[in-house]
Amino acid sequence: MQENLRRIEYDATHGPPGLRQFSSHLLQVVWPRNFKLEKLKKYDGKENAENWITLYEIAVRSAAGDEHVMANYFPVVLNQAGHQWLLGLPEDSFDSWEELRQAFIDNFITTCEQPGNKYDLERIRDRKNEPLRDYIRRFSDMRLKIPKISHDEAISAFIKGLCFHEALRNKLLCKRPTTMAELLATAKWWKLSYSDPLETAGADGFSASIYRLGFQLSSSPRHTSSGGRSGKNTCSADRPSRTAA
Repeated sequence: MQENLRRIEYDATHGPPGLRQFSSHLLQVVWPRNFKLEKLKKYDGKENAENWITLYEIAVRSAAGDEHVMANYFPVVLNQAGHQWLLGLPEDSFDSWEELRQAFIDNFITTCEQPGNKYDLERIRDRKNEPLRDYIRRFSDMRLKIPKISHDEAISAFIKGLCFHEALRNKLLCKRPTTMAELLATAKWWKLSYSDPLETAGADGFSASIYRLGFQLSSSPRHTSSGGRSGKNTCSADRPSRTAA
């Protein structure tokens, strides 16, 4: 503490070292004892700037840092693109962390990868001779890039994309799932019950693609066999041939 106080007194007289883009007020910083940020990925210009800087603020707060610490440590967590932007600004550009934070977001909001939308998801289609697990993996990767999409929209896009797995598509149309978890549980059961040689190899990969969406899928959905009729008409899609893809 005494060392920090002496540093502040020295800086007040001689001018603190640091970036010229920061005002003398912003450069006045008291560093927490043994300050260190653990496992914080440097900003690469591709991530959402606002989301990334929010995580940075949390990390600094957890290490007992204040807004002056956030500002003065900020250059350390930028990569080359960030350095070029920051060091290219005029002197005394920032007098507070909030000013620096907003300028950073405004600059990189156009360069980062933008979230997808439901139309991006609808463009994901299965391919001829493509294992079902690979289609689900590609679909899941895109689904995770879309922050706001309803279960109904995602389910419609998934079914629409089943161009070469017609039997599964017909089953989903016959008994439409209401949630993505239900849809993926049905797809998993379908693959395990009626898989072709392309599907049999790499079952673990299929399960992994499902878990990428964060769903803990339970046992297979209820299925009415030919030997135990329930009194209701059974959808013909429940009885695919063994050669169905």
